[in-house]
Amino acid sequence: MAAPPDDHPPRGIRLATIGSVPVYLGWSWLLMGGLIVFLVGPSTAQVHGTSVGYSVAVIYALALLLSVLAHEAAHAVTARSFGHTVHRVVADLWGGHTAFEASRATPMTSAAIAVVGPLTNAVIAIICLVIATVLGTGVPAMVLGGIAFVNGALAVLNMLPGLPLDGGQIVEAVVWGITKDQGRARVVAGYLGRGMVIVIVMAVIGVPLLEGRSPSTSTLLWTLLVAAFLWSGATQAIGHGKALGTLSGLDVRAILEPAAGIAHDRPVGELTSLRALPVVVDAAGAPLGLIDHDALRSVPPQAVDSTPVSAVLANAPDGWAVDLTPGREAIELVTAFQESRSRIVAVSEGGVLRGVVRVERVNAALTRN
Repeated sequence: MAAPPDDHPPRGIRLATIGSVPVYLGWSWLLMGGLIVFLVGPSTAQVHGTSVGYSVAVIYALALLLSVLAHEAAHAVTARSFGHTVHRVVADLWGGHTAFEASRATPMTSAAIAVVGPLTNAVIAIICLVIATVLGTGVPAMVLGGIAFVNGALAVLNMLPGLPLDGGQIVEAVVWGITKDQGRARVVAGYLGRGMVIVIVMAVIGVPLLEGRSPSTSTLLWTLLVAAFLWSGATQAIGHGKALGTLSGLDVRAILEPAAGIAHDRPVGELTSLRALPVVVDAAGAPLGLIDHDALRSVPPQAVDSTPVSAVLANAPDGWAVDLTPGREAIELVTAFQESRSRIVAVSEGGVLRGVVRVERVNAALTRN
């Protein structure tokens, strides 16, 4: 599953760092792996013996992990190819997710990032199925057939048309492209996700009960577990979509505070001539930070014409400056506040400094909306 970044760091084992992207194994995945061994091991052991049976079960568990990581790696590689910053890849009880910065996403890029995960599983399924068919019989063919089945199931499940699954993200991208309203699109995909949960529960549990049949305990537990996860994800998507709708009503220009750019190599004496909040910029005009007034007061009067502004530059957190994209101004501004943890953000358009926005003004404007 592709997903925007969240504020909660993953809990688990850091498996590797690929490029600059950390890959985690969530502690909850160990529960999934244990369940697979517990369910597959005994039945396979009855046919092939204890050592082979449980070895096959462990292979299935590891194969599922690798399949999930391949799925998420496809999301990560595609997201990076579109210029998004990928924060992490995580495999956990619910499969996995790839957290990346999507503030500059478009309907087309969102759909592309979503679809490559299930496609990767489909390709793995086909390859394993072909090899298993060639091998014919035996334990290796059985194992490859099982891996093919798991990957095929992952591909089909993830393409179901409702959030939080990849198919839901594709639905969101389509509705977003038609309506030009990402918030509304996410709400639609979220409600489709809820409807999908109801259909799954009715098909797996409701229909057998109406026919006088009782589903097995394992079927009941797995269905309810998956349904709870999907319902929770769909509910979060609906809430996030409504929040995006609120953001769309935020007029960034109305809350801008005037700012004056000053090159980092200019003398601090020129600061007195500025009539707006000084923002230090580099040679290309990109904001570097604000003035450290304690450092400015420490500059002797006789040195104001020989001391560069860079000497009194306050350290700014990463992501504190944002160059707005038309139509996505509010989302990108709020994302900058969230990522930088700064209380003030420098705003540019087309590389030209337009001013600064303080978090208090954003909160006040959102409250009015």
